[in-house]
Amino acid sequence: MRLPFFRRRRVLAFTLVELLVVIAIIGLLASLTAPALQSAMMRAKSVQCASNLRSIGLAAMQAATDNDNTYPEIDQAAAPIYPPGSNATNLVGALGSYGITTNTIQCPIDMMSGAASSFQKYKSSYEWNPVLDDGSNVTPILTLGNIKIPVHTSRVRLCTDFLPLHNGKMNAVYGDGHVNAR
Repeated sequence: MRLPFFRRRRVLAFTLVELLVVIAIIGLLASLTAPALQSAMMRAKSVQCASNLRSIGLAAMQAATDNDNTYPEIDQAAAPIYPPGSNATNLVGALGSYGITTNTIQCPIDMMSGAASSFQKYKSSYEWNPVLDDGSNVTPILTLGNIKIPVHTSRVRLCTDFLPLHNGKMNAVYGDGHVNAR
């Protein structure tokens, strides 16, 4: 004998235990992917920092090319080296006409530090400090007055992060425009 139609119908629903198991599995998967997502986000911020430094390097190369292969007088943010009354200015002042803005001189990872960031202390996440760098030997080339050095050289490190924020390394831009983590 067949049961009437309304009695044969099976109700499709989750039990409370099944629902809790599904929620637990989703939570476990989310906790496993969180470190990978955080790592990917930090890598993206490091890439943005390298892009900012590359822009600074290209602007400095353009400024030097326009000025008889002489870099502009850019004072170091942490410890000014030029005397008062000189033409020295900050990165935005010297390279603003070449496209450098306040956003360009902000490292995204540095900005995550809030009030303790280099940008808050020095108004720049990057330090202009040209040195000759062959990997084993670093020779400062900053002197009072304009810096006359060969432009477009891969051995002149122009600008770096203030702090090693990128997995214990600092991004640096060189005179030929390439950026390297040191």
